[in-house]
Amino acid sequence: AGILINPDTAILAKRAMQERESEMQSEIRVGRIVGVLLLLQIVGGILTNFVLTESLFGEPGFLIAAAGNASKIALSALVGVAMGLVSIGVASLLYPVFRQRAQTLALFYFAMVVAGFALTVVENISVMSLLSLSQAYAEAGGAQPELYDGLRIVMKSARNWTHYISLVVSGCTLFAFYVVMFRFQLIPRLLPSIGLLAVCSQLYAVSTPLFGIEVDFRFIAPLGITQIILSLWLVVRGFRGKAVSPA
Repeated sequence: AGILINPDTAILAKRAMQERESEMQSEIRVGRIVGVLLLLQIVGGILTNFVLTESLFGEPGFLIAAAGNASKIALSALVGVAMGLVSIGVASLLYPVFRQRAQTLALFYFAMVVAGFALTVVENISVMSLLSLSQAYAEAGGAQPELYDGLRIVMKSARNWTHYISLVVSGCTLFAFYVVMFRFQLIPRLLPSIGLLAVCSQLYAVSTPLFGIEVDFRFIAPLGITQIILSLWLVVRGFRGKAVSPA
């Protein structure tokens, strides 16, 4: 005897398949948008750290050089805050994708992004304060060098400590990101596996100044390379998620 299929059941099954297909296509699009935004952040980071703020960290030092590069430094602060807002945008796009798989991790990830943005704002306020000190020093014509040298040390330290703590928070954020990527196979597991190792390497490197040890940039480079590869992968392929129950 033939097996009778309830028409209502068939319709519901077809509708469920269509909804899942629509959800998968949506996640692919989200992944591609995230990839573009991550590439934008990489470009913004290179521009800020290696072009616009060169006078702050190179010779002869920010106290002398920053005042003559005021426009670049001001632009670097704006770009830095803008890239922080891009991070908020990425987190907003990812939150629904993460939440349906692991709500606790989704909340942790979003909270860390918000904390990182707050630290980014504070860091760029510190950068502008360095510029203001340099301008005051230039207006004073180099008078009272002991006073300005003391202020230089304090203000530079304030900026640097904010920067390192911001990098620690950023590393923790990326760790949560790669955990979700690995656990739910939103991308091939090899990439988040490498990403997790690279994040651990970065966290070690940016934590060493807290203990009086200079940063070894060789431990940071793997994360930069991984982020570029991840971004390109997402632009081309997006996310490839599977249906899972909320955690």
